[in-house]
Amino acid sequence: MTSPAINLRDLVILVADPSSYLCMLVHGMLRGFGANKVLEAKDSMGLLQSLSSGKADILLLDAHMPAPGAPSGENGGLALTRAIRRNADNENRTIPILLMASDTREATVKTARDAGVNMVIAKPMSPAALYDRLTWIAFTPRKFIDTETYFGPDRRFKIEGFPGGVGRRKGDKPIEIGAESGPALAQNDIDSLFSAARTEQS
Repeated sequence: MTSPAINLRDLVILVADPSSYLCMLVHGMLRGFGANKVLEAKDSMGLLQSLSSGKADILLLDAHMPAPGAPSGENGGLALTRAIRRNADNENRTIPILLMASDTREATVKTARDAGVNMVIAKPMSPAALYDRLTWIAFTPRKFIDTETYFGPDRRFKIEGFPGGVGRRKGDKPIEIGAESGPALAQNDIDSLFSAARTEQS
């Protein structure tokens, strides 16, 4: 299976990582994909300033980005994601957020998803893995859910039927549950699914 080509030219991509070296690596990969508007932030202040000064299209955020005031034991990247998602006055509130993390266990991915992250990618990352995640975000858009406790992309990747045939959300309509067609796609299975992806320079 080959991923469809995406055109990153003219998209504003913000890379937020405290490591200058890793920022340089990711920046280089994005340039290789044809991106020509790549911004970098080395700390939470720089990240929030970049988001408040103009519209960005994609945020690549390090899970361990220091964030003042983050709850004890929580990665700063998750605290920053919540801050971005919960600020109703932020024009970048719905920006796709790709969390770069060295720990991609199921519990970690679930916590990131519940914070409002779109996707998680394992560090260190390969160009193919990064391109796959960007393709997934570009060609699999998810509507945003706004509740008292959560604002972010719909956390349901695949609907296999609501309990009792009826959903809990206003827009959910009764549906008939068909025969199971296969397991839901797990976050950490995407790399192998799209392993044949090829990068295409614009």
